[in-house]
Amino acid sequence: MMTTKKTKKFPKTVAAIMALIMVISFAGCASSPQKPKIDKEKICEGVTLTVAVPENVRIVDWETNDQTLEIEKALGVNLEFQTFPSNDYDSKLNLMVMGGDKLPDIILNPGDSVYSWANEGAIIGLKKYYDDSSMSANIRKASEENGIDVAGYLTQPDGEIYCLPAWSGSPNAMVYRKAWINQEWVKQLGMKMPQTTDELYEVLKKVCSTDMNGNGKADEVGFTGVKVTGDWFRFLMSSFIYAHDANFLVVNDGELSFAYDTDEWREGLRFIKKLFDEGIIPVETLTQDGSQYQAMLNSEDQMVFMFTGWNVNNIDKALVDRKLSYTYVNAFEGPNGLKEAMYMPNLPNKGAAITSDCENPDAAFLVLDYMCNEAFSISSRYGKQGVNWDYWKDAKVDNKSDWTATTPGEEIYLIAYDDAAFWGGSDAQNACFMQAGPQMIPAKVVTGMAVSSANTDEAAKKDAQVSLIYAESTQAGLAIARKEVADYLPLTTEETKNISGIKAPLTTYVEESIGGFLTGLKDLDKDWVSYLNELDKIGYKDLLKVYQGAYDRVH
Repeated sequence: MMTTKKTKKFPKTVAAIMALIMVISFAGCASSPQKPKIDKEKICEGVTLTVAVPENVRIVDWETNDQTLEIEKALGVNLEFQTFPSNDYDSKLNLMVMGGDKLPDIILNPGDSVYSWANEGAIIGLKKYYDDSSMSANIRKASEENGIDVAGYLTQPDGEIYCLPAWSGSPNAMVYRKAWINQEWVKQLGMKMPQTTDELYEVLKKVCSTDMNGNGKADEVGFTGVKVTGDWFRFLMSSFIYAHDANFLVVNDGELSFAYDTDEWREGLRFIKKLFDEGIIPVETLTQDGSQYQAMLNSEDQMVFMFTGWNVNNIDKALVDRKLSYTYVNAFEGPNGLKEAMYMPNLPNKGAAITSDCENPDAAFLVLDYMCNEAFSISSRYGKQGVNWDYWKDAKVDNKSDWTATTPGEEIYLIAYDDAAFWGGSDAQNACFMQAGPQMIPAKVVTGMAVSSANTDEAAKKDAQVSLIYAESTQAGLAIARKEVADYLPLTTEETKNISGIKAPLTTYVEESIGGFLTGLKDLDKDWVSYLNELDKIGYKDLLKVYQGAYDRVH
């Protein structure tokens, strides 16, 4: 391990602490920030901490920001901010680390480089703080209430933890990949909504041979997406074998395997190739980018029958009737009876790190833990409490009976008065950090967000209807989602180095092979064995062993 003037020690054992993850909704309102059972004044009072942040034109002044002032008042510290260009934030800090320069005490949103910085001794381990209930009171409270083992998901192979969490419990993110199918066209054809891949093929074939939009042109597109292994491909392939994982990993009873060396994968390719051969999926799908894809969705005459996405918001806001013509499908049943929606638990991102140059790491951790209290976290996302948002009990609305939660059956928990204007505007604000740094936002903020059911504006009514369909799609997806997935695979520095010569060429070869098989450049019968041999030659089984070891460490 390389060293600089900074040093650190690692524990000898690996902390394999992982819990079964389930986001739990709680009714009621949040309690106050957790006060550490320690002498706060002795640790924090009068301490000045420097904080690295990426530039944000939407924030007027970090020093006078409402959330800065709240922290300073609550803990007695003084925060001084050092801003870095947002487009090369990571690289600027990396140069400082490599050059042995003095670093700010705290780095917000450090990115993946934080682990290489830890190896250089520039970032300190935080496990002792996580283990101390008096120091990590807010993180612990949020973890317990939301059923997520934050510490486990941030623990590295050396047993240490180098970051504080940036986490949101949105259930939408767990099952975000789904198909949106034009139900109006299905009705016009006198067909039923497809439930299986065979039924899907029949509907797609009929759509593409009928002038559904009535413009006299054969411009109907059955299904489309972006790039070779984009969402569209993963969604279709998952009716044959689970393909939603970023690395195409499949987990069964704790054993990892790759999807792309199986007979099921080959049969999935055979089905998808048929859609290409018959013009149901345009060959341009394999190479088109996001802007080309959106242009197709927003064409003057509606032409796309089915597409994939979190929701229908790739369609322009003005085309709300077009949005409402689509309904969701989380999974089609494949020929072997497989019907699983994608699933990925919400994992904590890297919210902040404390550097080895920090002379008061106890105070720094208490500041960052404070940022994880619920109200502060919500404010970081939605703005000033009492102005931009409120808990429902404090909501400033005339008739509460006119409101419902975004998710059917859930209790209203929160109201954001005009989130679209606050978050989507261009004017600078000084109410919040706009999600910079640590945060813990519970699922009930998303599922229990208030929506007016008495809006007389027709466009607003339609927008609310779109939101409700999206919420329903999430509930339906979670009901059939695969639960055993390769959610967290922390690799050691040595493992990362060892697989560097395998992963990139393997990814390229798999993508090129998918394109080749789908366009006929490769034959699914004649070239299959040579394809498998090439996977072996590249070393995919060695990569699998590394992933299995990483999975076993934390599960």
